[in-house]
Formats: sequence, C-alpha cells, structure tokens
Amino acid sequence: MYRIKVFIKDRDKKPPFVMVSEFLNLWVSKGNIPMHYFGRFLYRKRYTNPSDFMDMKQYRAIIFSKRNNEEEYVHLLSNKFLFSLLCEKHSLPTPAVLSYNMRGNFFYANSLSRITNLDELIRFFENVFNTTSNERLFIKSFCGYGGTEVFLLHREKLKEQLKTFGDTLLTSAFIHQESIEQHAEINKIYPSSVNTIRFETYIDNSGKTNILGTFIRFGANGRVVDNVSSGGFYVPVHPETGTLLATGIQSMIFGGNEFEKHPDTNFEFEGFKIPFFDEAKALCIKLTKYVPNRLAGWDIAITPTGPIVIEGNHTPGITVGEIGYGGYVKHPLFTEMISKS
Repeated sequence: MYRIKVFIKDRDKKPPFVMVSEFLNLWVSKGNIPMHYFGRFLYRKRYTNPSDFMDMKQYRAIIFSKRNNEEEYVHLLSNKFLFSLLCEKHSLPTPAVLSYNMRGNFFYANSLSRITNLDELIRFFENVFNTTSNERLFIKSFCGYGGTEVFLLHREKLKEQLKTFGDTLLTSAFIHQESIEQHAEINKIYPSSVNTIRFETYIDNSGKTNILGTFIRFGANGRVVDNVSSGGFYVPVHPETGTLLATGIQSMIFGGNEFEKHPDTNFEFEGFKIPFFDEAKALCIKLTKYVPNRLAGWDIAITPTGPIVIEGNHTPGITVGEIGYGGYVKHPLFTEMISKS
C-alpha cells in the first residue's frame, strides 16, 4: 500500500499511455506480471528502455542460483566473524575484531568471561576501551543483514547505550570491531556513518572476475549505518572513473526520493571522484581469489590510506547496481549468469 502511495504522488512519472504501453509490453515479453516496473522506478522518465532490466523471475534465478552461490563459500560470506578471521589470516585490510561474544560468553585478549548482567557487561567493555586506543566500537551481529543489529558503542556513552541494547548482546552473537577513520573527502558528504562502496562481482566461466555494477551508500538523518534498507540511499558510480552520477536514490519503502545533494550536508554528488577507487576495485578482485563465490557483493570503505573491506555478501541485491549499469539484461554476461549449467 505504501508503495502505491509513493507511485501516485511521484511527479516524475511518464505519461499514463506510455506507462500502460510499457507495462503491457513487459508482461508479454517477460511472460509474467512485471511488478518490478514500479518497485525499481522504471515508470520514471529517465528509464527509456525498461526491457533492459531484470524482472523478478530473472533476478531470483541469478541470485538464488546454487551455481552462483556455492555452499562452501556462502558460509564465509554470511558470517561476519568467519569473514574477519579469513581476512586476518591473509592480511586483507579489514577492521580488527577486538573482542566478540556468543551470548553470555565474551572473549577478549585470549580470555573468556561469563557475563550475565548489565554491570558485568559494562565492566567488560570498560576494560576493552581502557586497554585500547579506541573511542568507539562497532558491534555487529555474526549473521546480521542489511544493517540490522549493528550498534555504534561510544566510550563516553557506554553505560547509557548498554542499558538500551545490552540485553540484545547477551542473547545472540556479535563481533566488536574497531571503528575506522573515514577519508576526509567522503566525510564531507556525510560524516555520521561509514559510507561504503558496493562492488558487485561475477566470476565467469573462464575464471575471470568481472565487476558488474558499482554504487556508494550514504546514511542520512544522523544514522550511523548506510544501508538502503535502513533508511540510507545510494548513488550510482561510474565503474571506470569512480565518479558519482548526478542522482541519489532512496528505497521506495522510505519514500523513493531522489537527491542531487546529500539532504544533511547539501554536498552535490555529480562529478565527485571517490579517492582510491582503482585500489578499491583491485581489492575486490583480490577478494574473489580468497572467496571465489561466483556472485558476490563487497562493501568497501575508504580510509585516509586506502580501501578496506567491511564485509562480503552472497546473494547481493543486484538490482541497485543494475540501475547504475543501465540494465543487466543487456550485459554481455547476462545469459551466462542466468544459466543453470
């Protein structure tokens, strides 16, 4: 119902007769009801060839394919603790895991602490902060998705924050990572979250890693996470130059708004070149050698000294990268990606 309201109020719609014609043509050519026409804003004037975009059947055939997501590698990508251990083993740049917990069992500095209440939890993190130089910790669920169960714990707000989400920590499994320093140029756009570049990669039949689509995500309204599913938005990135395109796009469930400037800082997107972009691409290609899942999404942050991988993702939501590319149906590898053999 909410999506319908967004569509009705949208001022950038094509003329009604054009939308009806495109919708019916997609229905005939795709062989199913093209609800993606609305969910991916293909009714907006800028999308001149909706047939170049995947329908939901094609999308699911790619991202849920066992051929594209092998069980051996999915576990490494779906569990943030395992992924961090792998990166540490191979000296791949990623935020250090300072401590972690499995429900009430908390691990730090080669010791195990059994924690059952808030006071013990506060003392545990006071010890972590007092013995490191960190002022903040990112607390992330082992298997959280889309920015859910991610907390930014501040040293000076420790007691207050743990009163809010301490019970959650004690009932699940979390890694406690050091916070990273974001590149000053990225901070100019939005400093409250680590704004990550998503690279979608596909390993073709020859074994070559191909970058499909690229975009950068930004938090908004003071949020500390950049995930589109958590209220942030994305800006497509030119895959060769690393420059931002003109318009940021918000998920339809959050209003489907478009931005030429960041709504919090008024920073204009078009033409901004991401620092260390070539190095970030090279890091993603390197990562596919260590976790050779055919289809993956890599979240890369930019620090003052270069790129750092925040996490890898299996079954990435490739519809976002598709917008920046202009429709994956016309991609040279589309037939191979959707193939079952």
